[in-house]
Amino acid sequence: MGLQMDLGAFLQQRGISAYGLVKATEGRLAPATVYGLASKPSQSIDLATFGTVLDVLSELIGTPVLIQDVLKTVSAAEEQQRSEARARIAAPRRAGAFGGIAVPLLRGRVECA
Repeated sequence: MGLQMDLGAFLQQRGISAYGLVKATEGRLAPATVYGLASKPSQSIDLATFGTVLDVLSELIGTPVLIQDVLKTVSAAEEQQRSEARARIAAPRRAGAFGGIAVPLLRGRVECA
């Protein structure tokens, strides 16, 4: 069993948009970081970023937001499925852009009409 940060679900439950969180974290976190965290569950996150998100959320809703408020448990089967999916997605990248097929290089000049 594992844990995931599911910021998107937390924001949705509280009626906070990702854009609102981006504006609230302006100057503290990069917008791409906030949008990334809000768009999909995350299994790894920088602790300083996590702390900043919790602080800003606490300010936005007016009550303390605890770690467990944005974490959810993930079963071993779910973790295995995600691991296998990541491996399938990464496989073409490891084989190269052409899936291991040799592509001859063009030599000499090529003229266009």
